[in-house]
Amino acid sequence: MPISARGTVVLLGGGDPGGDLHHLVDVLKVAEFNVETIADVALDTRASLQRARDVFADASRELPRILIGSGVGATAAASLAAEPFVTVEALVLANIVTSASRGISLPPGIALPEARSIRQPTLVFHGDADPVTDIADAANWATQLPRGVVRVVRGGGHGVLGGDSRRSVAASIVLFAERQRAGEPVLTDGFA
Repeated sequence: MPISARGTVVLLGGGDPGGDLHHLVDVLKVAEFNVETIADVALDTRASLQRARDVFADASRELPRILIGSGVGATAAASLAAEPFVTVEALVLANIVTSASRGISLPPGIALPEARSIRQPTLVFHGDADPVTDIADAANWATQLPRGVVRVVRGGGHGVLGGDSRRSVAASIVLFAERQRAGEPVLTDGFA
């Protein structure tokens, strides 16, 4: 881990169509964040979640510790953030998968928790053209987050972290991460 790391990010992918996360990883690394990627939590859910827990339990990791998830990975990230002993300072969720989602089912061991159980500042992205999770379902859940904000990605499908809007989404995530690092978890930004 580089000494100059500005924070630690764990990125949980869901193996979803359109879920190319390379651009976001590159942007976070250029911004000097240490990034650990778990490409598809559905392949081995138990091992994936334990790997994320281990990263956040490592006291030598740079703060803030930020958990990012996409698709099934977003649902897994929300589950982890709701666990009482997982030390995550902030959360970014993109295109969560709910029990009502179409075409993708949640693997055993992953369930969307009640939004009120997530206490961390949370930035939620959802594409308004997502064919998997209806935007109304995602927004209904996300608006119940105690410290959350929802960003609708116009024309965004199920993979907004790697889709056409990936540059502005990644910029919003870096700005959000920098605010966590500064200890000012403001949830509004110039990219809204």
